Amino acid sequence: MSTATSVSEVERKYEASSDQQLPALSGLPGVDGEPRRDTVQLSALYYDTGELLLLRAGITLRRREGGDDAGWHLKIPAGADERTELQLAPDAEHPETEVPREFTELLTAVTRGAALNPVALISTDRERQRLVDAAGTTLAEVVSDVVIAAVPETGTGSDERVWREIEVELAAGDRNLFDAIDSRLTDAGITRSDAPSKLRRALGDAVTGTPRPARRKKGSAPRTLLLEYLAAQKDSLVAADLGVRRDLEESVHDLRVSARRIRSVLQVYGPSLRDQETVDELIVELRWVGQALSSARDTEVQWSRLVDRLGGAEEIPDREVVRARLDEYFSGLAATARPAALAALNSQRYLDLLAGLDTFLAAVEASGGSGPSKKSVAKSLRALSKSVHRRVRKAAAATTRAERDELTHRARKRAKRMRYAIESTRSLAPKASDRAQTRFKGFQDVLGEYQDAVVARDHILAMVAEDQHSAESSLGLGMLLQRELDRGDALAVEVKPEWKSAKKVARKVWK
Repeated sequence: MSTATSVSEVERKYEASSDQQLPALSGLPGVDGEPRRDTVQLSALYYDTGELLLLRAGITLRRREGGDDAGWHLKIPAGADERTELQLAPDAEHPETEVPREFTELLTAVTRGAALNPVALISTDRERQRLVDAAGTTLAEVVSDVVIAAVPETGTGSDERVWREIEVELAAGDRNLFDAIDSRLTDAGITRSDAPSKLRRALGDAVTGTPRPARRKKGSAPRTLLLEYLAAQKDSLVAADLGVRRDLEESVHDLRVSARRIRSVLQVYGPSLRDQETVDELIVELRWVGQALSSARDTEVQWSRLVDRLGGAEEIPDREVVRARLDEYFSGLAATARPAALAALNSQRYLDLLAGLDTFLAAVEASGGSGPSKKSVAKSLRALSKSVHRRVRKAAAATTRAERDELTHRARKRAKRMRYAIESTRSLAPKASDRAQTRFKGFQDVLGEYQDAVVARDHILAMVAEDQHSAESSLGLGMLLQRELDRGDALAVEVKPEWKSAKKVARKVWK
């Protein structure tokens, strides 16, 4: 969907006084000769909501003038020292001060629909040193910036701040060069900056109340662990939302998993954190958003699965014809699944869910003493184990495929709930929980593969039932169907022993 250019930015920032000199940067690993030097003047107008929601999420949005990349820049966290930068070139037909629609829609889950307005004007006098290899390829850039930030005040005039900082941005070089530059700077007394961006430093006083992730401590109460877990999963959901809107691989899956994790924890522990009505409302809405994206996820999984299965089935004749039929069918589903997913993410219902999660977490944090005891956590996990056991036993005793499919799916859903319930309170029994999660992965892999085989059969039957397809594709699809039936039968035999093994290990979590 995106017309923006995406680049990966690997960068470190350093503090420097006005009289500190950069050390010599020649002789570094892979660097040829002396750095290539130049100067540039930059000016950037930064945008955010009134509550600085972008900055609080580690995101910056600016419109830059000057340099090699004038235009709109949106920077999204992507790991340690790394951000994804989306760039849009200036558009003569677009108002200079109006945030492009592509970016406002992309940021919906972060801004919750709030307007984006200028929050700071930052000018930079930059001295740049480019470190190149023997072929002239830029390996890294080291820049010395004198920064002037004009920040609006609540009244007349503005608050102007001036400082100097050093930035090191990796280009074609590797992490060894990155670390070598860091050592040179550190030896010269130049230290890493605590501010992740110029804007964060410019608006430091305005974001002193920015919530920071809680850190697990030995002996933490279950309530603290659950609050941290739920907050982290909410942040993961919003991060995955950005990926879905950018059409990144696995992002739909990541969003649904975050929603399922939150829902599972609320189903198990929610009533001890807040009132039942509030918890039930959130569970319903989390289930809705998962279902709203299920078609998009199912399409990408099943398309890839059946293409792979076909590739491994040499006995199927006319595989090119069958492959064409698969592509035709799933491309049609994808054409409707993605717009439906985006419609859900752009809906007021979805924004209300995000707001509801914020309200819920704030209320739990403010409540102080609410939450389950360690004893009640253990009791909940024992009850879940018994529930999974009953469902596995019923699935094993099923007399028809249809009955087995339904009962196995029910066991799978309850097993996921148990897995996330253990995961969310891991610090109560770290070693036992880690071992349980390892065994649960094998158990859930079997259940997940079984469910994929069931869904694949439904898609194959739907393809065969459609008009205007050849006899060759029907034959091949029929043979694929039989392979999925056989695969399901084989997996069904593995479910009970896998559960027995997982249960044996998991039991130590609550003992």
